[in-house]
Amino acid sequence: MAQMFGTTPTSFTFGSAVGVPTVFGEAPAASVDRHADCTDEIDSKKRLSLFSQHDLIIKIDNIKLHVNKEQLMVQSPVFEKMFTSDFKEKDKQEIELEGKDVNSFVDFLRCTLPGIDEKFTDKTVQSVIPLADEYQTSSTLRKADQFLAEKSKAIGYKITSEQLITNILQAELYQLPSFLEESITIACRKSFEKFVKNPKFNDITSETRLKIALKRWSDMDAVFKSTNHLNHISESVDFYKLHGQPVLPSSPIDEPGPTVGRSGFSFGTSSHKQDLSMSLKPFMQTN
Repeated sequence: MAQMFGTTPTSFTFGSAVGVPTVFGEAPAASVDRHADCTDEIDSKKRLSLFSQHDLIIKIDNIKLHVNKEQLMVQSPVFEKMFTSDFKEKDKQEIELEGKDVNSFVDFLRCTLPGIDEKFTDKTVQSVIPLADEYQTSSTLRKADQFLAEKSKAIGYKITSEQLITNILQAELYQLPSFLEESITIACRKSFEKFVKNPKFNDITSETRLKIALKRWSDMDAVFKSTNHLNHISESVDFYKLHGQPVLPSSPIDEPGPTVGRSGFSFGTSSHKQDLSMSLKPFMQTN
């Protein structure tokens, strides 16, 4: 890419403009799986798409990118409307995109166009997502969503509260559901005070904040249940039916204590409780 930047226009071609050979074969038998045939056909077209005729030039900062117009239209409703509706670009063979970074746009094309299917990196995913959103390339956004969700899961609770809020806002803005879900899972373990005092916390939608709270509530209940610390909860009462009546304390029978046998060893469920502090440790995040 370093050679692309110069004082004279530079061309960058995605694939070679060579003809696609016609492949002859026997007619498929009646028992052949049609779904498998369809999948094979799609994969074949994707593989050969690199060598399709390039009939459009996209110019950015004096750099010319040679692409196939039909491929862009299939991937992007925005480009489809640009080339099929009454826009000035409709019949042009060269269009210029202003205000775009050529490197980011090349990354966007390489992650979007069939036949290339380039994998995301930590660097490219951040520059490609806004372009994928702008041109409504849903397949690219799904790839980015999965990439960020897997990365978040791998790092887990090491992600700081500040970075986590940024992640949530990004997931909400670009509608990245898997990334958002993973971020909610991590957020529910963070320090309440540090998380909510961040100035950007209020920018998170009320729906997502509710999901974080409910997730934390649910997980905390699971911790207390698994560590056998729910045995001594007072019996529930109906507020209105018992209004004006004293609420009696729970009977000692409801709170069995350890018993001592003839051998001197104590018996009872209370001696088998797990260490609650260890189970709550994931909720004691301070970063």
